[in-house]
Amino acid sequence: MEKHEQQGDPVPPGCFRLEELNVLQSFEKLQVNDVFYYVWHYQPEPGVAPHRFLYAIEMVFDTGNSLLISSGEDSEAIRLLTADDLADTAMRLQRLHGKPVLQRFPASIQPVWRDITGKILDGIRLSRNEAGLFLNDALMFDFGEQRILVRLSEREGLLAGGY
Repeated sequence: MEKHEQQGDPVPPGCFRLEELNVLQSFEKLQVNDVFYYVWHYQPEPGVAPHRFLYAIEMVFDTGNSLLISSGEDSEAIRLLTADDLADTAMRLQRLHGKPVLQRFPASIQPVWRDITGKILDGIRLSRNEAGLFLNDALMFDFGEQRILVRLSEREGLLAGGY
């Protein structure tokens, strides 16, 4: 699902396609059991500051299904990933750099996610452009009294915080 550019696709690259909206909507009203961060961590050589950013967030639901969202490698839009997409990217980066680049960390212990574990995702809110299409630069996960905004960082990757 990571590839957005499709021949003849009338949806501009800065917007979610209907297929992606349907996937997002399929996770509404499900209970979140866990959250993981996939951090892009590359240090070209010892002593050189590593290059790090939040590449993807995985929300695991009580159904056993996961919602994977990513900044993509270009950080120009939030994309939906499959587990296969993520594994392929991790393997490709490892071959390219000769070592693992994507690292998985439990995020449910982070203050922003800690209180939503075990809660129902009431909805996912998106902003629209002037044509009425849903923009893919941010998502708000609504858990009733608690909301979490995931958006593109100004530099690269994703940022997640309470709203």
